[in-house]
Amino acid sequence: MLSGPLMPGIFFILGALIDHVSSAVLPPSPLCRPVVFSVHAAAQNGVFLYPPNPNSAQDIVDFIHGAYTNTTGPLMNGTVTVEGDFTVNGIYCRPTKPRLNQTTLQILVHGASYDKSMWSGYGFGDDYNWQAKATARGYHTLAIDRLAHGDDKQYLDPFKVVQGTLDLEILHQVINILRADNHHQNPLPQRFQRIIYVGHSYGTIVGVGLANKYPADLDAMVATGFTVFLNSTAIINYLQITSAALSSPRFAQLPYGYVTSLSEASRELSFYSGAYDPRIPRADYARRDTLTAGEAGYTGFATPAFGFAKPVLLTSGEQDKITCNSPVLRCADMLATTGAVLFPDAGVREVYAPPNTGHDLTLHYSAPETMRVVHDFLDRNFA
Repeated sequence: MLSGPLMPGIFFILGALIDHVSSAVLPPSPLCRPVVFSVHAAAQNGVFLYPPNPNSAQDIVDFIHGAYTNTTGPLMNGTVTVEGDFTVNGIYCRPTKPRLNQTTLQILVHGASYDKSMWSGYGFGDDYNWQAKATARGYHTLAIDRLAHGDDKQYLDPFKVVQGTLDLEILHQVINILRADNHHQNPLPQRFQRIIYVGHSYGTIVGVGLANKYPADLDAMVATGFTVFLNSTAIINYLQITSAALSSPRFAQLPYGYVTSLSEASRELSFYSGAYDPRIPRADYARRDTLTAGEAGYTGFATPAFGFAKPVLLTSGEQDKITCNSPVLRCADMLATTGAVLFPDAGVREVYAPPNTGHDLTLHYSAPETMRVVHDFLDRNFA
């Protein structure tokens, strides 16, 4: 059954439920360095009609469970303007091999409960390192932490403030800086004329909203770990969460509205399938980040990107329990439907479902082939 990309609240599971971690893993390359953007952004965030008790961890968990098992999501009571100054932490990597066109950049946006370090493969070598693969193919990359995740210590209200709508507006401001001539706020060494959005899971959801509202911001979309289908059975069986503050001392300062994986075992069952190095889920869990109730509860901004006529590639693991309804193994068909629904006007639309691969497709043995397929697609469209 098509799981309604217009429905609020059901997509949060498309990331990985991990706790906060402070320092990102830098790719082992002198060509990479940390960068910081300062932006002002305003968004129309959703207002929940019946929000959970912010002082009850169980009430919050029940609210989030309801968000992804109820096809309509939480009841909403309109929107409210959220505005402020925000810091965006990133890792910028420049190409190891120059391309004829040096003004193309991939912006890498992590899933729910991850941070920007997911793109470096947690130190398990270049086979899992998106930045290394991309820069070797001649692309600049910028992996960012979304609001209130990773190195971002702006632990804002997890119900009213930290929502995908604000993520979208912050990204829009970052992209404006990246495209502008001699922008004084650009920490990168140059401006970029072409921006490729690479999202994982919840990061893809934010990208859909960005392509819908600001189609001129992006020149291509790579949507990973995402379809408009949802396996509720897998979520109920595997995806177990708890308030992050109760999970680890390093989250003690967080409000209960920030949640994370309950255990290493449940995380591995949810996001790993097929063939993978068993050491990686352990490292993944150790670096787990968080998800907010606001991110989980309101995804009404992720509506089809009509008019977005740029190239789109969708890829998810063939055995992704969450987004491809494994073990049915018809992920390519689900990706094709997702592309037609969310990007109906895409100039080029392709799909790839790597075999023996779960939700975290860049952390499986198939990762090198997946990244090759993605960059072959980009090369064909950005020669």
